[in-house]
Amino acid sequence: MVSALAFPVPDALGEGHARGAPAGPLSRAVWFGVAGVACMGLIQSMTFSFLERVGTDRGFGLQAVTGVLIALGIVNLFPSALAALLEKRWSARRVLLVGPVLQALLVGVIMNSPTFAPYAAAAAVFAAVMIFTHTFGFGTLARLDPSGRALAATPAMLMFGAAIGPILGGTLVKTLGYGSLGLAALVIDLLAVFAFLRIPQQTGAALPVGVPA
Repeated sequence: MVSALAFPVPDALGEGHARGAPAGPLSRAVWFGVAGVACMGLIQSMTFSFLERVGTDRGFGLQAVTGVLIALGIVNLFPSALAALLEKRWSARRVLLVGPVLQALLVGVIMNSPTFAPYAAAAAVFAAVMIFTHTFGFGTLARLDPSGRALAATPAMLMFGAAIGPILGGTLVKTLGYGSLGLAALVIDLLAVFAFLRIPQQTGAALPVGVPA
């Protein structure tokens, strides 16, 4: 309803601006940022698919696991707003490097904890790490690519994980058990860290098109 009533209208172009000018290729830094976000989305989907199942199979009880999921939903109300408040105060690059490491650690705890308390604590904040980190990631991509094409691909970045995560997770759990998800998260999140390392420290201005990071 809001979109129908108040959808933003593009600014009118001046006479000196050419319409339909072809856009150049995205820089390597942008592609690495896209790859890093996609890797984190894959871990998010792979783990979340088995978040309830691993708790039930460990004997924590349906009521306790349901309580964890409710807590997770409440916690998820805050990371986006917190990221918006801290965007100008915290280094986006540092957040992007710490986020995948923290995500991998949480997956390891969730999938390997024999007791309820560590599982519950890690599961309650698991999704919040992804939300907080990719908010900084999208801000970085917006600065690197003023054309907006990278941010327009946001659904593709996230749905990449949503499509592959359950299949990959199910295969690993079926063949190697829940613990294998922790190892897979470590490997994939290391790839995300590598990708984010390829983003230059100064992202206030966009990189020239075609200049490697």
